[in-house]
Amino acid sequence: MANIKHYDMTNLKAKNANYNIIFGRRNNGKSYQIKKTVLTDYFENHKRFIYLRRSVNEIKKDVCETYFDDFDIMDWSEGKYNAIVVKGNKFFLANITEDFKIKLGDKIGYIWTLVHYQNYKSGSYLDVGNIIFEEFMTNTLYLSNEVTKLDSIYSTVDRNRHVVRMWLVGNAISRICPYIDGWNIRSVFFKLKPGDLVTTESLTADGETTKLIAIERCSNDAGGKSNSFTDMFDSGDYITTKQPLLPGSYKNYKSNYKFVFCYKGFKFLCEYLSKDTDTLFFIRPKYNEIKPKTVVFGDINSTSIYYQKNIYDFRCRNKNLRELFASMRESNIFFSDNRTGTEFRQLIDFSIRL
Repeated sequence: MANIKHYDMTNLKAKNANYNIIFGRRNNGKSYQIKKTVLTDYFENHKRFIYLRRSVNEIKKDVCETYFDDFDIMDWSEGKYNAIVVKGNKFFLANITEDFKIKLGDKIGYIWTLVHYQNYKSGSYLDVGNIIFEEFMTNTLYLSNEVTKLDSIYSTVDRNRHVVRMWLVGNAISRICPYIDGWNIRSVFFKLKPGDLVTTESLTADGETTKLIAIERCSNDAGGKSNSFTDMFDSGDYITTKQPLLPGSYKNYKSNYKFVFCYKGFKFLCEYLSKDTDTLFFIRPKYNEIKPKTVVFGDINSTSIYYQKNIYDFRCRNKNLRELFASMRESNIFFSDNRTGTEFRQLIDFSIRL
């Protein structure tokens, strides 16, 4: 068996950055190293941590209580405690007796959600040294103004001391992750090769504070080969979920009408196709320019009648077009590939009707 090397945070921590982005394939030791870092900071410096997730569904007690299961707490606490438990959205050192009774010890961390960022503003968290944001790149929906909310959380905890470290952990790549453009790191991020580590400066979302960001794309030593972002997509490292793909060959369908969706700079061509008596909507990426008099739904501000916001509120005298767009349903939408479908669903600002 090949000698597998797990991820080591030594070089990343040496950058001493406020925000640290670590991404790469699953099961290569990223989360383990971060948990080891925050436990070390607590036991050596008595600095607590914040475990941050996007929504309430991600912080269920049974899930959070298994977060440190890969650590021997008896060894870490020099025999004083034998477990880490969750109570009231906080992590505690504890002793679990033979009859499964729990005796709480010291509080070592907090459990927060990004969606509730405003709830924490009035508190004081000078005891916190680290913030862990797991799965910061997602295949579900991002929050509105998410970058601003995360910056607000960091500011709430750090209070301009520049001592708190934020760890953002990702297991795959999302081209539409709001932090890439919100922190103006796109030109850096998508040039990284496995094993690369760079630092860059960026303003916070409110434009008031400069922060140092360290970005590391983990080496592929833990398994697999990937030398470019194209390879990462081909090998499944892009964040995708299974989507309905076009049944059969595109050549077998007749294209009856074409229009475009355009959100946050991403363009999708949608065709209304038919085969025999069946009709469907087929969506694929659009790379070329939008032709004049093409109907576009999206976030482009324009006074043209061809640019509109919501496909289900199409304002035009053409009854046939209104009925066509209104007929777009979950059951009759198909995509060219899984990534296109995943990104389309993340970007649109209307709900597809059932």
